[in-house]
Amino acid sequence: MEYKNFPFKYCGSIALLGDLWTPDEIPAGGCPLVLFFHGGGWRFGDKSGWAVTWRWKETLRKRGVAFATMGYRHGGYGGGLEQLAADAADAVRFFRKRGAEYGIDGERIVLCGHSAGGHISMLTGFVGERFRDAYSDKETECRVLGAISIAGPANLRFFDYPETPAADEIPGDLQLLLGKNWQDPAVIERAEPLHYVMTGEAAHIPVLCLQGMSDRLVPPRMAEEFCRVGRENGYDTRHLPLPETGHCLETPGKGGSTAPAALAADADICRFVMELLGEKYE
Repeated sequence: MEYKNFPFKYCGSIALLGDLWTPDEIPAGGCPLVLFFHGGGWRFGDKSGWAVTWRWKETLRKRGVAFATMGYRHGGYGGGLEQLAADAADAVRFFRKRGAEYGIDGERIVLCGHSAGGHISMLTGFVGERFRDAYSDKETECRVLGAISIAGPANLRFFDYPETPAADEIPGDLQLLLGKNWQDPAVIERAEPLHYVMTGEAAHIPVLCLQGMSDRLVPPRMAEEFCRVGRENGYDTRHLPLPETGHCLETPGKGGSTAPAALAADADICRFVMELLGEKYE
């Protein structure tokens, strides 16, 4: 079953929309869900998504897992951290509260996202309960089984990675996300998955970080360092480096074709999801 452009949250005159694909057969208690957030530097993009996700969607649907892509108020809509983080958490709350209407088991949700969406998936999984706005569901808890970050920044201190070719392009994105005080450590920490792991404030959920080693936007060693610090602090943080792979999982210099390492990682993504659901991936 396919549900396109259904509203999951109203923010004044703005309706936030989602798309959902469910398996052909849905068990009595509902099916689990992978909830995807798109990238775009926290400033653009939409839920129509990213072509790479369709491969995972079909693989998971054949194994009884639903797949959804959800919109949020990024900088293009005038939103910053507080708005987009509340929207992401409310997407989870929507399915936890009303998932049964769509054949979804709201207790079995896994988050996933690319780039800015990867950051959002980690932040929501770790501390989604911290983010609500005037339009939020005030009663339903934001709780998930785990998160997958694909080239998502686990910390926002890009100035600590001068080796990154496009590091000078990031400040504009961070100003939109964090506001005029974007360099204030306290402001940065509120948005950083790494901070919550280091302080032990993050929910203990497994996180899988896929990172292209030829990424020109998000420093490749950022994911490695995050996963190492996570493990040191008792978290299940897994690093999956993808050699000769760019930010959008492309082969650098090959006209946007998907890198072989990224194609091979499709199985790792689906295996991780099935593991969180207590099922085998074969």
